[in-house]
Parts: sequence; structure tokens; C-alpha cells
Amino acid sequence: MSTPKTSTRPQRLEEILQLLLDDEKSSAQSLAARFDVSVMTIHRDLDELQRRGMVRKFHGGVSVARTGNHEIAASLRRNIATENKQRLAECAAGLLHPGQSLFLDDSTTVAFMAQAVAGIEGLGISTNYLPLINTLAESGAAEVRAIGGAYNHSHESFLGLAAVRAVEELRVDVAFVSTSTADADGFYHQEEAIVELKMAMLRSARRRVLLMDSSKLGQSSMHRLGGWEHVDDLITDMQAPGDFLGQLKALGVRVHVAPNAPEGAAR
Repeated sequence: MSTPKTSTRPQRLEEILQLLLDDEKSSAQSLAARFDVSVMTIHRDLDELQRRGMVRKFHGGVSVARTGNHEIAASLRRNIATENKQRLAECAAGLLHPGQSLFLDDSTTVAFMAQAVAGIEGLGISTNYLPLINTLAESGAAEVRAIGGAYNHSHESFLGLAAVRAVEELRVDVAFVSTSTADADGFYHQEEAIVELKMAMLRSARRRVLLMDSSKLGQSSMHRLGGWEHVDDLITDMQAPGDFLGQLKALGVRVHVAPNAPEGAAR
């Protein structure tokens, strides 16, 4: 379907992102023709998207893909592998009991727990992820504590020293965290500020749960959060390699494999 030539700039920015997700080979020239604007206008659009942390420009092109030193924006990650994230979140919610206190980090995987924990009474949830704060506050299903700090547009969350210190002053029953990659030596993220806050959450929790889909396993990123001694439980999916999970079990990590969606289930 062709893009309406009368689309506003906000609409065009959103549609550019979707096109790049579908086909990263799109060029400034092809995008300009698609939207019936000048190549210079498209470059300004791409500059704005890069400023927001949603794309990464390089000589000869632009990328929305995750790399070892670049994480794609949360606004895009929210719409990737949503069914799998929901299953991981439901599995994670199965570890909880009424009245517990939780950290939920700013990952789009953990954000799916908002719906999954709605039926568990008396939870106290602390998070730095703005969309999750809003969702939980509107539902009224849990007591919500917002972890403040410097707002990061790309991650849609509060980060920095103030956020780390706020986490360090709390003690919770369970921390639920997700990150970009993991291998036999530990788990990783591309950005140092994210690493600091996630590790603060893990240090301040009595039980530490990592949610990671199988596509993230067997890889590493620039910054290492820590080794598997910092994690009590891993929740993953049925495509996770058995030998890798066996290594983690030998290290004392409890492994939970979320089931696939029932055949014929609504998508």
C-alpha cells in the first residue's frame, strides 16, 4: 500500500521506522520517492530519528538493528516478538505469591508482566520504565513506586545516578530483569547506564530472575552485567539450546521454559 502523500511528519517518521524494520536496505532515495519528499527532507527525518535513539546512521545507510554496541529504541522493541514476550511474562508471574515486593526493569519483555500479574493481590512494584508505571497506575492492581532519575527518550525510562541510588535504598523479594544477550560466561547489554541500574536491582533483591528469549542466547554485547552467580532463575522459551541450559543448571541456575502457544490459539 502506498503511503499517503499528505502524511504529517510524525506519521512519516513512524512509517519510516516500520519500513526500515521490514527492509533495512531502504535508501534515502527510495524513502524520498515513497513519501514524495526531497532526499534532504528524508535525511532530516533520519537525523531526528537518530537523535531519539531509534535508528543508527552510518556511511551509506541507516540501521534499526541491535548490534553489540547499539540497542534499538524501546518504542520499536515493544512491537517485536510480542507473543513470545507474553509467554515469558506469564511464566514469570507463576513464580510470585500475593503480597510480594518486586523490581520490574525497563525492558519491553518484563513490561508484559503488567498484565500477567494483574490477578495477584497485594504486590508492590518498583520500576523505572515510564510506560509500565502508567499501565500499572491506571490498572490499580498493585502499589506502584516510580524510580526517578534522568529520563532517556530512547529507552522510555529513568536512568542515571539518582535512579541507581533510589534502587540501592530498596530491598525487594524478587527482581525481574531482561537484557540484550547472554552466553556461558554471563549476560550483557550495549549501554553502561543500563548495566548499572539492572545490576543495582539484582543486588537489592532476594530472588533474581532473568527473562530472555532464545534468540538472545549464545551472544555477547559490549558491557557485561555479571556472571550467572548473580541470577537465581532464567525464564526462556522452548527454542533455547539444551546444552546451554544444561550448563546453567550445573551452575545452580533454576531454568524455566515457557511453553509454546497452543496450536490454533488466537494470535
